[in-house]
Amino acid sequence: AREEGAAHVHLLVRRPDIPRINKGKGAGSPGFVHGHARLPDAWKWRLRHYIHAQQVPPPRNSTLRVSRHANAHFHLGCAVQGAEERGGALQVRTSAGPIALDFLVFATGFVVDWTQRPMLRHIAPHVRLWGDRWRPAAGEEDAELSASPDLGADFEFQPRAGAGCPGLERIHCFCYPAALSLGVITGDIPAISEGALQLASSLAGLLWAEDIEPHFARMQAFAEPEVFGDEWVAEPLPAPDPEDTTR
Repeated sequence: AREEGAAHVHLLVRRPDIPRINKGKGAGSPGFVHGHARLPDAWKWRLRHYIHAQQVPPPRNSTLRVSRHANAHFHLGCAVQGAEERGGALQVRTSAGPIALDFLVFATGFVVDWTQRPMLRHIAPHVRLWGDRWRPAAGEEDAELSASPDLGADFEFQPRAGAGCPGLERIHCFCYPAALSLGVITGDIPAISEGALQLASSLAGLLWAEDIEPHFARMQAFAEPEVFGDEWVAEPLPAPDPEDTTR
């Protein structure tokens, strides 16, 4: 906005400080990639909740791109509490006091809301969530994690108790909400490459097992010889030596 001619840019940051360490980057070892799905529920929750609570820092170069402008201002500990239009401007109330703005842009993250996606809206009530599976300890509550789907080993949705949605297990969730069940292999670099390979292997195995009869028939019909019978001459065992007393 500043580069496009805005007179002033005010960044209203709710936190008292900007996150500086990317804990998710510290969870990029092969153990985190390949071992997360093997962890007990308590550890899965503990790891993901800790990373959520720490948050991710903004890129250094992006931050410097803003702060190099004299008329770009960072306001920490400044949560928006309300706004109203008055005299062609927005009068914004914050936890640090009022400020007048021409435009107010919210950049507050995202929420997993299945009802916003038409293709998921009808199956959402039938999918088992982590909120159905796990009750976190006091102080570790996390609405985003509770809303995450409880996926099977092949990224497949699993039904809630009493759900009536045949074929639900044939829908595979390869995106951010899978992180709690299976780790960062669905939405983080470079682990997403490992996740893609795992998903492809899972789908190949599931499709093969589902069509086992034609695969078995194809194996039975396979007739490509590797040995032709001219590689050896069959001979009978040698006759016993009557003089050999060691037999």
